[in-house]
Amino acid sequence: MTNANKTVVVLGAGVAGLAAAKTLYQYGFDVTVHEAHPELGGVWANNYRSLRVLEPKWVYGYPDWPWPPETPLYPPARHVRSYLSAYAEHFGIRDRIRLNSRIVEAAPTADGRWRIVAETDGERESAEYDYFVMAPGMFNLKKIPDWPGREAFEGEVIHSSEFRDGAQVAGKNVVIVGFSRSAMDIAVDIVDETDSLTVLHRSIRWPVPEKILGLIRNHVLLFARWPTHFAPPWIRPGKFARFLHGKLQGGVNFFWKFFEVLLSAQFRLKQRKLEPDRPIRLDLFTNLYVAPPRFFELVGEGSIAAHKSEIESFEQNGVRLTNGEFLPADLVLCATGWRHDYSFLPAESLEKIYARDGMHLYRHMLHPALPGFAFVGGVQGINSATLYAMQSTWLARLLTGEFTAPSAAEQLAEIAALKAWKNAFVSERPNRSQVLNLHQMPYIDDLMGDMGLEKRRKNWLADQFAPYRSADYADVTATANPR
Repeated sequence: MTNANKTVVVLGAGVAGLAAAKTLYQYGFDVTVHEAHPELGGVWANNYRSLRVLEPKWVYGYPDWPWPPETPLYPPARHVRSYLSAYAEHFGIRDRIRLNSRIVEAAPTADGRWRIVAETDGERESAEYDYFVMAPGMFNLKKIPDWPGREAFEGEVIHSSEFRDGAQVAGKNVVIVGFSRSAMDIAVDIVDETDSLTVLHRSIRWPVPEKILGLIRNHVLLFARWPTHFAPPWIRPGKFARFLHGKLQGGVNFFWKFFEVLLSAQFRLKQRKLEPDRPIRLDLFTNLYVAPPRFFELVGEGSIAAHKSEIESFEQNGVRLTNGEFLPADLVLCATGWRHDYSFLPAESLEKIYARDGMHLYRHMLHPALPGFAFVGGVQGINSATLYAMQSTWLARLLTGEFTAPSAAEQLAEIAALKAWKNAFVSERPNRSQVLNLHQMPYIDDLMGDMGLEKRRKNWLADQFAPYRSADYADVTATANPR
């Protein structure tokens, strides 16, 4: 099977873009990758110093590309960069990546191809491709609120991704805005270097420890199939899930209440006045994060102040909060997340696939109104490398004719059903369309079913209760047509 005469352009050389480029190249496509930054790796290439993988290395990674044996259990960003660089080199796609190259226009042509205008080192060029694969990842543009009075502030305002070393915070009064994993990571990282440190939050999400009760690694819960049965049922629930959430709903409620009690006790949330304000059965499946071990301890001992409030305005030497309190500040660090910029797509194309809560696509990748277009990485799971490799394999097999997508009407019906399903239990937010988290398992099952493959990778007992590892899908993502 050859597709040497078919061209593909990929936007982004992060975890998703590299997976898409490698897989499509291995399946015979002529691939070109545009990466806006000076190095590949996406979020791993340039971010705060303590950034690391939140899961053990055997569950996070490309299925057919194992980590070097000497890699730490929870790989730091520098190890991830080396891992991704070696992946690109080994599979022959490094030379196909154009760094410092930003796609500024992407438009479908009359004959079903895509015209791409890219700006590389200040020079623009235009080319046409058979397929356009968007893979900007979940972290695109820094999001920093536009607070009143900021121009009068004599200190510094930076995004969490811009934090590099202790010299930026040494001896300063630091205010961190946000209660995400990055906010907690950085707070723990800098607490001994600051004069004072305050973390502001609007709401508190349920934290997951690296080890439950200090004994069991969280991947036993997060990467096994059985916990998904207790989640809000997948769009196509199986018989057991329907039974569980029907006649045994009380047992489901007890399970999650027990888990709330367990986590509250482990982190001493009530004593530290950090009790989450929404049920864990919803929060865990929409806002999952693994808490750094020391954060809650430092809050408890007073080394980190945690305030449930927001910045109302900036003043010369600090910030005024919505509760009326004034906080002295020399540095405000915004762990306020990211936003997406899809302005390179024509408005008439974007309006077909994009809404207030994100991009709505068939299998989170395609839309019948945009032939030749695919989005790899536009979904928030708990094991992104494996997930994006599976998406890329699904796409490659579809484009090479190993299976066919359903009709346009069926795709649109599926998109509408998935949107309604998410709206039922995920609060509105700019990325609601992308949320999967622990529903990653049934989503991958759907991809496997489309490809005509057996979704269960183990015997029945292990399939339900043993955590899945990335290597369990190695035979799926390893192409039969290596270059």
